[in-house]
Amino acid sequence: MKQRAKNLAGITIGTLLATSVITFSMISSASDNMSDETQQTTNAAKNVILLIGDGMAESQISAAAYLNGTGYGAEDLTMDQFKNVGYARTFSHDNTVTDSAAAATAFSSTHKTDNGVVGKAPKNKEHHQNEQHFDVQTVLEAAEESNMSTGLVSTARITHATPAAFASHIDDRNKENNIAEQMLLDHDVEVLLGGGKRQFIPKEEGGKRKDGKNLLDLAEDHGYQVIENKADMKKTNASKLLGLFNDSHMTYELDRDLTNEPSIDEMTNKALDVLQQDDDGFFLMVEGGRIDHAGHSNYPATNIQETLAFDKAVKEALDFAKKDKNTLVVVSSDHETGGMSIGANGEYGYNKEVIRNVKRSPEYISKQLDENDGNLEEVIKKYTGITNLTKKELKLITSSQNKASAIANVISERALIGWTTTGHTAVNVPIYVYGPQAEKLTGTIENTEIAEVINLTTSKSITSQNLIDQVKQFSENGEMTDEKVTRLLLTHLETVDQFEDQNKADKVIKQLEHFHILLDKQKEQNSISTKAYQTLRDGTDALITKWE
Repeated sequence: MKQRAKNLAGITIGTLLATSVITFSMISSASDNMSDETQQTTNAAKNVILLIGDGMAESQISAAAYLNGTGYGAEDLTMDQFKNVGYARTFSHDNTVTDSAAAATAFSSTHKTDNGVVGKAPKNKEHHQNEQHFDVQTVLEAAEESNMSTGLVSTARITHATPAAFASHIDDRNKENNIAEQMLLDHDVEVLLGGGKRQFIPKEEGGKRKDGKNLLDLAEDHGYQVIENKADMKKTNASKLLGLFNDSHMTYELDRDLTNEPSIDEMTNKALDVLQQDDDGFFLMVEGGRIDHAGHSNYPATNIQETLAFDKAVKEALDFAKKDKNTLVVVSSDHETGGMSIGANGEYGYNKEVIRNVKRSPEYISKQLDENDGNLEEVIKKYTGITNLTKKELKLITSSQNKASAIANVISERALIGWTTTGHTAVNVPIYVYGPQAEKLTGTIENTEIAEVINLTTSKSITSQNLIDQVKQFSENGEMTDEKVTRLLLTHLETVDQFEDQNKADKVIKQLEHFHILLDKQKEQNSISTKAYQTLRDGTDALITKWE
């Protein structure tokens, strides 16, 4: 059991949900196929694995599936085999097109926030120019509070926006040195695996820290074994791991064999090996972060190979869940990147062989060119299989200041992969779910609902004090406009708290039922927001369930 006292930043809907007698739907895994029937169980999931394909939507998944298929057809990825499937809207608090920080905060905390902000939510319902934010509790923090073990895995820097949203509270995602410190010292995350070593070491040692701190030394003081390569990760039996396999982001999958870095599925497997030792369960987030980067750069083969690598991590998670039979697996994305299409320039087709023949990323290929591009055709042939560059293609590459981009453009044109942007898009992203509560994330939903469902497992210790804290928070944030109402609700909950201390279940339930009536009355009088009402109502129901 994990023993610790946490100074958690805030309270969210998740803290107000109990799981003791709620009926869940759990997919039975009697065999390895995904056609199993669901069955009812009165138990919450013991473990949660959330996998995020950063920048991944249906185009990326479809392109990867088609690449694996024969002829014109596709071969199912692991993601394609899920039976509980939905779509999430991704808009942020201040933009229809979200960034990773806001999107990750949505499914780490149940709150929509502004682009660039992690682990914090805005005080205003509608965006204001000088928006103020407050810290919100994340599903990882709720898991820690419930004595569960936790882990974060990413192929990006571990301090990048997505993992940061689970273990830090920062007004600017670019403050990665601060994120590293919060992630490492303010929490007790058992497994941290990814890139980003530079955020942990001082400038004098080749890092990005100007404060002179060496967080790797502090990590060892906090019980972590620090590892920096695949071999050390494989052989370690440590119960706390900080794996930093690259100074910045980890290497693209197409080039990974040139390094000592582990793959995303190997990191996922190692994280599961460590976390499953906890009898109280675990929460694990795994991010395929470089799908997004390849999308920003419009690198077609690189993007697709990153998606395929991510799918292998999904398989590790799903295989574990089928065997364990008590694990919720959620696979989704924060947003789509690149506006990728299969078929381009008015042509019907997908020339898969072009993608299959690409052996390295455009970044790597461009670095193999000599000063005057004299070996251009030789390099292109070696790493892309293209033997007949046209004059137009030769000119495009030789005249470009960004040769990697030009090479990627040639590959895209030949493969008939289209791009509309080097940024994000606002399309809905898919959700694939397996295990307890899977049916709650089907259909078209808000991305915040992912956190709500995860919190049913990670928030296991609701008390009247949680409701008291929430009332105070809603009052401060303007969700409750009448001070007299606030005082009345707090007084009522303090009475509940006294009866809880005395272990008088019947009186606790009676007082909570009266609290229900008070909430309903305030809602009728419009003195409490819909969000505050529903949150407190759900929490009250959960607490009643706990004491019945």
